[in-house]
Amino acid sequence: MTTAYQKILAGINRVSRITEEDWNLCQAGLRYKSFKKGEFFIEEGKIYKEIAFVINGLFRAYYVIDGEEINCSFFFEGQWPKAYHSFLTQTPGKMWIQAMEDSEVFLLSYELLQSLFNTSRNWERFGRIAAETLYVSALLCSEMLLLDKPADRYLKLQQQQPEILERIPLYHIASYIGIKQASLSRIRKRLSKKAIAEVRL
Repeated sequence: MTTAYQKILAGINRVSRITEEDWNLCQAGLRYKSFKKGEFFIEEGKIYKEIAFVINGLFRAYYVIDGEEINCSFFFEGQWPKAYHSFLTQTPGKMWIQAMEDSEVFLLSYELLQSLFNTSRNWERFGRIAAETLYVSALLCSEMLLLDKPADRYLKLQQQQPEILERIPLYHIASYIGIKQASLSRIRKRLSKKAIAEVRL
């Protein structure tokens, strides 16, 4: 098995374990695609019949509100970029998903996943757990924006998703946690001074 196939199999098993027979049902239907930095996987107003698995690279998901891009998710290696509502309902979506680096993905079609869900209990379980995980993630993000102070949002990101701080520009991070870039710069400066003062104690 090639490294790319090993990565997506590991990604599937992280959600819910499948058997070799289940994997064989899926593997033949996977479609490879590469994206250059800046290219779009998903565009507003289109119906999407595929979800992606990131082999290498990075994507961001965002909405355009009053002309401003508002980031809502980032997808790294081993994760699943998708416009889930459009994918499930097969209706036009409002989300954009863009490659932030040169990226490689495997694509799974709506028809393939429906066939897997109907054929295998393990795949059906995978779909249920994936949907539950997405719901919890969306709820936690909403609670962060509604309940946490800006500095706490940044600290939570630092603790829970440090890879975002390592690979994503500050202006995209600011949008993701619901503040302006200047405010984020002030928060980072204040936290840095606090950390230095604590080291000196």
